[in-house]
Amino acid sequence: MLELLKQGGVVMYPLGLCSVLTVAIALDRLRVFWRAGRGSRQVLAQARAALSGARGAGSPWLDRDPTPAGQVAAAALSSRGKPRAVVEEHLRGVLAEEALRLSAYLGIVGTIGNIAPFIGLLGTVLGIIRAFRDIGEVGAAGPAVVATGISEALVATAAGLFVAITAVIVYNAFVIWQGRILRRAEIVASELLNLATEGS
Repeated sequence: MLELLKQGGVVMYPLGLCSVLTVAIALDRLRVFWRAGRGSRQVLAQARAALSGARGAGSPWLDRDPTPAGQVAAAALSSRGKPRAVVEEHLRGVLAEEALRLSAYLGIVGTIGNIAPFIGLLGTVLGIIRAFRDIGEVGAAGPAVVATGISEALVATAAGLFVAITAVIVYNAFVIWQGRILRRAEIVASELLNLATEGS
């Protein structure tokens, strides 16, 4: 396997870096998203109870909740009694901040998915150039002469496609997951908005 990768030529180094970055970012986002997607129903129930009770300071546990739903609930509690437009703007800002936090580094994965095929194509071109150079040096066009260059071209193409496909799958999976997490947070925000602005 290692020998096969060596046959891909110099483009295997940037492709290797791209694959390492994709795996590292995927593992990091998996940890963040797994935590962010938990407990939205519990957060909503506890925030409802807090908002339905006496006015006062928000519950400390919500300030420590790292989930988007928890941050939205904490914002609703801290804004209760204020005009509806103010609370709504505050919640919208919290949702935007959480969206930025969740999407961190995903742009890199998306970029890798876009450029990896072109890096592989560069390897293909370099392999073909090498094959023609070998033909020119030897003065013959037998299979043994062009085998190295063609092998380099094919391995680079396959590696580029593999890295690109992996990156695109990872990117799309996390974008869909992020949308679901934020949608749950939006539901929490919309349900708490009325409670936070009652009587204001």
